[in-house]
Amino acid sequence: MRIPFSIFLMPVFWLSLAVLPYSSWTYSSAILVFAILHLFLFPASNGYNSLIDKDEGPVGGIEHPPKPNVQLQILVFVFDVLSISVAFWHQLTFGYFVAVYWIFSKAYSHPKIRLKRYPYLSWLVVSVIQGGWTVIMIWSGLMDELPDFETPGFSIWIWPIASSILLAGSYPLTQIYQHEEDNKRGDKTISSLLGIKGTFMLSGLCLGLGSALLAFGLYLFQSFLALALVLSASLPSLIFFSLWALKTWKDPENADFRHTMRFNKISSLGLSFGFLLVICLNIWANSLLLHSN
Repeated sequence: MRIPFSIFLMPVFWLSLAVLPYSSWTYSSAILVFAILHLFLFPASNGYNSLIDKDEGPVGGIEHPPKPNVQLQILVFVFDVLSISVAFWHQLTFGYFVAVYWIFSKAYSHPKIRLKRYPYLSWLVVSVIQGGWTVIMIWSGLMDELPDFETPGFSIWIWPIASSILLAGSYPLTQIYQHEEDNKRGDKTISSLLGIKGTFMLSGLCLGLGSALLAFGLYLFQSFLALALVLSASLPSLIFFSLWALKTWKDPENADFRHTMRFNKISSLGLSFGFLLVICLNIWANSLLLHSN
């Protein structure tokens, strides 16, 4: 099921929660949405990818992936049904968002569609669906109604856009050690198209732009303290990425599974921790308002 890879998607959930007013969501809805996405939908999508690709080399956070079997096929089907049915039961709009995510996740690997064959299209689809679309999907599950996206200003759109740009930077790095495996299947990924150095350049540009936009949003619409918390939590991943890029520039052999997983772990756990601190900050500020008298 590539469970480790699902963990790498957690920062998007915590970001979506951190930028909402504390009064607009409940703990029960947050737990349910998290469970639907991270326990069922994302693992099912990754499991389906494993069934189709039958990877032999390191992939999706697993260095030695086991061979797909009938049990995995059954589990993927059950998780798919659970994720979509429970999402619709929870909230109709949320169900539609989950269903669309499910469709694109299957189209990514399905032999007759195989978005993975098209480097720029797959890069764009993954960035939008796992980034901005997921942010809005999470909001739809947490709130009684979605924010008004026609409201003048940039306050609502900044978070989905920043998430998509950050995903556009991190996604190519997940492919940087898989060029040989992908080429065997005839998949021309954005990373194999650009090469190792080109991948680092594209990822660095997108991660920098996404981080700048995120920082701007946190400072403008949250607080300076929220910005400081997220930046501090992101600093280890920035340092690791810089050192890794320098090492790989000198020796391409460093663009391997081990370095990629280290970066993903440091980045996802750091960002998740930073956004969790912002959520705690929002809860604390709300409690102060409630007890101001």
